[in-house]
Amino acid sequence: MDTIRKFVMYGPADTLSRFGQQLSDATKPQYTFKHECKESGDEVVVYIFEEHRKLINSSTTVSVLIKRIKDKLDIDFVITGGRMGFRGSSSASDNVEPLIQDVVYSFIIEFNERHGLTIQESKVVEDKEENA
Repeated sequence: MDTIRKFVMYGPADTLSRFGQQLSDATKPQYTFKHECKESGDEVVVYIFEEHRKLINSSTTVSVLIKRIKDKLDIDFVITGGRMGFRGSSSASDNVEPLIQDVVYSFIIEFNERHGLTIQESKVVEDKEENA
């Protein structure tokens, strides 16, 4: 099961340029990929977080794709894997630590509030193919 959330953040370029590094410092991703265009100053950063829950034998991967273009950030927040409702294995009840997707999502929202930025979440339309 995949969950995709897309965000657009607007604000001063210097504040937006700090977002990726602060997210990395606060959440410690397992994998980081970064590309910067020298000519335009645009930047693409991908953070991948993995979390394994032994008790319910489930693993979740959270991918965060950040595209910085001048005074705007496009953020794709993708959650894959996990188990929910399978043989009563709801991870919320047997878990003391917050889920990685909740930690990353909270950071995105708190960063916007702390720096007074504008954030918009866009709806993702899923393509459903029907077999005829």
